[in-house]
Amino acid sequence: MIGRVLRTALAGTALLALSAGAASAFLPEGQTFRERAGSAASLTMADVASDPAAIALKAALAIAPTKESFLDKRDRAAMEQFYSARDYQPVWVRDGRYTPAAKAVMAAIGAAAEEGLDPAAYRLPVATLGETAPLGPDLTAAAELTLDRALLLYARQAYAGRLDPSSIGKLITIKPLLPDPVEILASVSAAPDASAAVIAYNPPHPGYQRLKAALADARKLPATEAPAPIAEGKLMKLGVSDPRVPQLRARLGLPAATEKPELYDNALAEAVARFQAESGLKADGAAGGNTIAFLNRAGKDSTAEILANMERWRWLPRDLGAFHVEVNVPEFQVRIVDDGKVVHETRVVTGKVTNQTPIFSDEMESIVVNPSWNVPASITMKEMLPNVRRDPSYLSRNGYQVLAKVNGKVVPVSPSSVDWSTASARNIQIRQRPGDDNALGSIKFLFPNEHSVYLHDTPSKSLFQRDQRAFSHGCVRVQNPLEFADVLLAYQGGWTKERLRKMVGGRESWVNLPKHIPVHITYFTAFVDDSGTLQTRPDIYGYNARVERALGL
Repeated sequence: MIGRVLRTALAGTALLALSAGAASAFLPEGQTFRERAGSAASLTMADVASDPAAIALKAALAIAPTKESFLDKRDRAAMEQFYSARDYQPVWVRDGRYTPAAKAVMAAIGAAAEEGLDPAAYRLPVATLGETAPLGPDLTAAAELTLDRALLLYARQAYAGRLDPSSIGKLITIKPLLPDPVEILASVSAAPDASAAVIAYNPPHPGYQRLKAALADARKLPATEAPAPIAEGKLMKLGVSDPRVPQLRARLGLPAATEKPELYDNALAEAVARFQAESGLKADGAAGGNTIAFLNRAGKDSTAEILANMERWRWLPRDLGAFHVEVNVPEFQVRIVDDGKVVHETRVVTGKVTNQTPIFSDEMESIVVNPSWNVPASITMKEMLPNVRRDPSYLSRNGYQVLAKVNGKVVPVSPSSVDWSTASARNIQIRQRPGDDNALGSIKFLFPNEHSVYLHDTPSKSLFQRDQRAFSHGCVRVQNPLEFADVLLAYQGGWTKERLRKMVGGRESWVNLPKHIPVHITYFTAFVDDSGTLQTRPDIYGYNARVERALGL
């Protein structure tokens, strides 16, 4: 009889072996799925294919756990939709044995560590079930749904990450899209290569793939104790003596000096310059605070940092755009990418720790030449008003205009007509007219977003020479903005360098972009450069450390 109670030995051993918790989720000992679901008319054989496994599978899907998360409910509804469309026929077990596709899926999920995921998170049915004797209907249903749930969880985490980005920082407003669970089951079960179909849910981006290779390399290295950090101190440069020099030489792989071991000589200066160039630092051959900090980071095990950065790749859109802009905040760099190749790269200044640049994706819609700067309310209150109260001529000297509401309209007013002792951002607005001293320089790049940040020029050029460039109020300052604009406008067609430069210095002019350009402001503290070298950067906002903690690394 279909649905007869399983033998006690079978229920107590083979079924429990499906996975931890599988028995309680699908079938209590000594009870069939059909018996647990009841004798409702919806479970009669007339409604499903005349297959005992199909009847058991439909019955199993009708059993709702007592506690279920939103995503669990979503997955169960998807499984119901998927199987009902195929008359509840199993896809992973045929004639009581796993299909080749099922074995391939289990192997791919079992190798989750290669993708920086945790294999222990995915409860798989025991791979040897059905080898000695075919699985009965109830065990078939339990194995089927156990594998479904593992596949759905793996695909979701591989595609969109294990963490909610907003849990790491309120200024991380990336919202990863979750893959459709019905599509996951349908596409993987029908794929000619089920293993490849599973792995394909991981990011396809070259940056992710290079980190994956770096992770494999890092795991091959023997476990070693991290070298003692080099202490901070005065700048070490050519010709000076310092007790830290022998340690610095050893860290860079140079032999100990037999004469004057504490002397900073040419060989050491050249080795430091090479390390600086590889690390994106100014290659001056002098070992200052930044260089020492980078050297101390380079001596640590990189596995956790690689894993945390692989997680953040999952937060990005699957399609970055054939032509797009990438800003990497910890690296202080912006790149324009066209068909997978970097066609322009320059330095940027990003937000201070107290005024962080947000992490998100949007689309550039326009470029403004000779922009005015409408001073944000926060800067008006914290910086402008105190300056004006100390020096009434501050605004006029720096080309600022005061706007106030008069008879219901916002109009320019004389700074002398304002009572600055009571003024606030609620009743006045400060705007800086275009000009050489304008905080936005000669050009800005707009991609309307909830944070009101953008890329722009700046009159403060000296900051670009520093290694650490977190100095802005949150917007991104571009070192060579006109060259940057040339590449962006060439993509639009009909623009030349000469046409753009003729506009500089005149009135404020807007250039609306017919082809919007995706902009991705990212936060990667570890990446692999074009030479195949793993690069790391300081965790200026602490996001990487938070991701590592949240992942239990």
